[in-house]
Amino acid sequence: MSVYEQIINLLASHHIPYQLHEHEPVRTVAEVEAKLPFLLDKMLKTVAFQVKDGRYLLAGLRGHDRIDYRQLAAYCGVNRRAVESMSPEAVEAVLGFEVGGVGPFALQPQVIVLLDEQLAEMGTVYCGSGRNTATLAIDIADLLRVCGGEMVSLARVD
Repeated sequence: MSVYEQIINLLASHHIPYQLHEHEPVRTVAEVEAKLPFLLDKMLKTVAFQVKDGRYLLAGLRGHDRIDYRQLAAYCGVNRRAVESMSPEAVEAVLGFEVGGVGPFALQPQVIVLLDEQLAEMGTVYCGSGRNTATLAIDIADLLRVCGGEMVSLARVD
């Protein structure tokens, strides 16, 4: 079963309301800006990381925010150097998400999901569905109930 099917089944089994927006493939925030501008203000991007102890992290934050890597590592109880961004190939091979379709869903036991606390005020967010041709619109409170994650402070403050 694909990651996309797992996510849709997860939402259905928990009776979580959502909308699915089908669109042309997108792989980056810049492509979303160019091709799907209606998503920008409510976009939740999910960035994938590998921890040297074998865990994986899916960090969700607002579209233009950047991750505070020290905070991210601290939440995992490791040094900053123990957390590395995953390559697009690894995201697809290990986690099963299409690049551009990564969503904040812990579908495997070694996956940790952390969502930036600033998302709590957004209401409905648009996030990855597992496919880069479909985006989920879902209330952030509902997402938090089913994603297997927790709200923390992740965004870098400049």
